Amino acid sequence: MTRAADLLARSLIQHGIDRVFCVPGESYLSVLDAMVDVSELQVVTARHEGGAGFMAVADAKISGRTGVAFVSRGPGAMNAAIAVHTAQQDAVPFVLFVGQVERSHLGMNAFQEVDHSLVFGSMCKWTAEVRDADRVGDIVATALHKARSGTPGPVVVSLPEDMLDDAVSSVQVPARGRTRAAASSDDIARLCEMIGASHKPLIIAGGLLQTEEGREAVTHVAEKLGIPVAAAVRQIDVINNDHPNYAGHMGYGVPTELIKALSKSDLVVAVGARLGDVTSQGYTFPAAPVPSQPVIQIWPDANELGSFRDLAFGIAADPVQVLRQLAENVPERPDDRHVGWTRELHEGAVQLRKWEGPDEAEDGVVFGAVVRELDALLADDAIIASDAGNFGAWVQKVFRFGGQRRMLGPCSGAMGFGVPGAVAASLRFPDRQVVGFAGDGGVLMTGNELATALQYGACPVLVVSDNGSYGTIRMHQEKSFPNRLAMTDLKNPDFRAWAESFGALAFQIERAGEIRPTLEKALSAKRPALVAVRTSLEYISPTTTISQLNNKR
Repeated sequence: MTRAADLLARSLIQHGIDRVFCVPGESYLSVLDAMVDVSELQVVTARHEGGAGFMAVADAKISGRTGVAFVSRGPGAMNAAIAVHTAQQDAVPFVLFVGQVERSHLGMNAFQEVDHSLVFGSMCKWTAEVRDADRVGDIVATALHKARSGTPGPVVVSLPEDMLDDAVSSVQVPARGRTRAAASSDDIARLCEMIGASHKPLIIAGGLLQTEEGREAVTHVAEKLGIPVAAAVRQIDVINNDHPNYAGHMGYGVPTELIKALSKSDLVVAVGARLGDVTSQGYTFPAAPVPSQPVIQIWPDANELGSFRDLAFGIAADPVQVLRQLAENVPERPDDRHVGWTRELHEGAVQLRKWEGPDEAEDGVVFGAVVRELDALLADDAIIASDAGNFGAWVQKVFRFGGQRRMLGPCSGAMGFGVPGAVAASLRFPDRQVVGFAGDGGVLMTGNELATALQYGACPVLVVSDNGSYGTIRMHQEKSFPNRLAMTDLKNPDFRAWAESFGALAFQIERAGEIRPTLEKALSAKRPALVAVRTSLEYISPTTTISQLNNKR
């Protein structure tokens, strides 16, 4: 007898899914049993549903596949909600399968019952509840298709536990091909005309270009046209930061000098970028609803084009395909005006990457010094997973990305991504160096996934910025409510002893002179390692200090 649970597992394999993440639950025991018999599918058991979801999202980001996670009903689903929100904000294909109460108990406020459509509907592209076992294969195919099509994002599928044991007569549904819409010849002609007529065009490259072919395509177009490329928030690796066409990263805490320089553009071409409030610096550049310069946006979903910003025009097509079409229709040599403008922006971006402050302060190591040494020590194909927090500003300022170096970070700003993100990346690419950055706040949210790394053979190096504070919130308190600091101080464990209790190698950095030798030991260990850094709170970010904030009052 083939159960619905068996068909579900086989359907995932049929669609190219080779790894799923889970926290086991009694509401989908039959699926766990079915997965025992499918060697093509690795099941990674996490220690928290939020960690499982973050791993699936990170795996989707780094592999280009759809991330998949399984959790139990009620509390399990709620714990995984943070990953659903991150997938929506980051436009990442992610399918969350959630166990559910028996069909006869639905709507009766049964133990741990949740209406998943109501709870997740506003965040998801689609939600479904499989009440007919013969529809399992079709719904899996639809879920994976919807997660990837148009604007990528999350899908939630609810699985009543009794349905999973039903015998099925249907077979797996073949994988549905992904459609890639191209731009019309008129749109390409108009795009070429507007770029040619502009003096200072700018490409803003977003997350939908985060495939090998996407990064190659945007670099190729930039070179042929001689125009600059700025990276949207958390997409700093979309073009090599040393490339002469790289114009900076439009992320959190961007120096005002960069935005002033970029704002001189007389045409913005947003390719695979949403141009939300972070990338646009609070909807100031490109401004919304009325931008100061013409904006062309290339995005696969027509519903998002011009929804909150006036556009010169939008192209509802696959961004990579449009770039390829554009490359075939550009002049033989770049416009000299564009080349000079690109040189100006790149030189400015290089200058802004420099840090000339101290490596150490009275209250600890300046975290930028740690990042600088890691930048020098890591291989050109290293993968960085960054949690949310002020320490991340140092990573974005000092670290060089692009080429084969990859950056994984949540556009959603969700704390807790760093450790599970690093574990997922190391599992996917076991032969590459993987470093996870986290603060002392975020690391204790999902740092228990260090146990998952040990269990499955992942070997990330985790670097923890320990400044005894929720640093980002402390900075905003200093700005907005002077002399009324509250609830941001942290009393931390001994992170070195904590990591060692998992079986990981652990180190402590107290002084600047310890940075390089400690990092060299951690990187050469070939096993999970954690480096706790006693970090200066005074040097709260690359752009300011606590004292400077106090003096502005």
